[in-house]
Amino acid sequence: MTNNILDVLTYMFDYLFEAADESTGEIDDTALKAHLSNAGFEVMRINKALDWLENIASLQNGEAQAFSNTQGGLRIYTNAEKIRLDAKARGFLLFMENIGQLTAIQREIVIERVMSLDVNNLNLEDLKWVVMMVIGNSDDADEISPEWLESVVFLDDNHTVQ
Repeated sequence: MTNNILDVLTYMFDYLFEAADESTGEIDDTALKAHLSNAGFEVMRINKALDWLENIASLQNGEAQAFSNTQGGLRIYTNAEKIRLDAKARGFLLFMENIGQLTAIQREIVIERVMSLDVNNLNLEDLKWVVMMVIGNSDDADEISPEWLESVVFLDDNHTVQ
C-alpha cells in the first residue's frame, strides 16, 4: 500500500459507505481513525487526509465565494494544473459540468483539492474519487444517493452518467 492521502481517503469512503448502510447515526471520528489505523495507514496520513477532507467543507461553506463568478465562463488551466490533470481528466470535469452534475464552484474546489494532493499526476479513477468527495460534501448531498456517487467513480469511458 502506498499510503498516500488519496489511498486513505478512498479506503475511508469505502468504509463510510458500508457504515452508512448499516447505521443511521453519525460516524465517530475516534472509531474512524482506529479503523484506518488498523487497516495499516499511518496516523500522520490519516490526519492529513481528514484535514484535506475538512478543507472541502470549508471551501463549500463560504470560502468558495472567490469562485462565484465562474458560471458560464471558460476555464483556462495553468501549466501546473495541466501537468496534474491530463486532457482526459480535464475532459471528465467538463463532461460532469456540462451534464449538470458538477457546478463551476465544485469544479474549482475539485481542482484546488487535486492541486493540494501529494501526487505528481492523477489518473482518471483518482480524479473521480475526488469529484465524488466534493459532490458528497456539498450542501445538496442529501439529495444524492450513495449509489449514484459510486457510479461516478466506477464509470468507464464507454458509458455515461445516468
